[in-house]
Amino acid sequence: MTEPEACRLLLVEDDTAIGKMLERGLGAEGYAVDWVRDLASAIEKARAFAHDLVLLDRMLPDGDGADFCAALARFGHPAPVCMLTARETLEDKLRGFDAGADDYVTKPFEFDELLARLAVLRRRAPRVQPALRLEADSRCLVCGAARVKLTRREWPLMVWFFDHANEVVTRSDLIARAWQLEGQVTENSADVYVGYLRRKLAETGSEARIETVRGEGFRFVP
Repeated sequence: MTEPEACRLLLVEDDTAIGKMLERGLGAEGYAVDWVRDLASAIEKARAFAHDLVLLDRMLPDGDGADFCAALARFGHPAPVCMLTARETLEDKLRGFDAGADDYVTKPFEFDELLARLAVLRRRAPRVQPALRLEADSRCLVCGAARVKLTRREWPLMVWFFDHANEVVTRSDLIARAWQLEGQVTENSADVYVGYLRRKLAETGSEARIETVRGEGFRFVP
């Protein structure tokens, strides 16, 4: 059942024994597995890398996996999600599907069945393009091999846009909450720097964009 192409899979599972088994077993089947154990790490990993599939536990130490699944949908993350959980009631399954899950496997499970379900999801999904991500150490926008340096003033604005992807962000929020410079710069300054960020996004080759929402502000679409 090995996938014909390398497939990057985000595994979100806090049970060490299950996580090790899946990391080892999926790796033997040709998957490149990024294993994390909580929602905070899952969000960080999803923003940093392009994944072809997500295998997601529901019950995690810092929240419900369904909330992470819903967040992926808001961020426009294209990878199909297979939920893996001991929650097996119809209500639990329906909540998982409502959150955006593409399949649902209950524990305990047969590994061969899980492989088959992942293979089906993989065949249905389009090939994931390199993800746009922020690299904090170098203050760069990164997409595939492209690396674009951000200035000290551009960086907090781009971080704010990433944290509020697909939401309308006002100019006053950019100044007061992202820059923390309320009263020191004008809204026109925010417009100027958004223009700089648009050019740098274009340099990465990513399809991400910052839209102007007339009368309100901006929306970052990753």
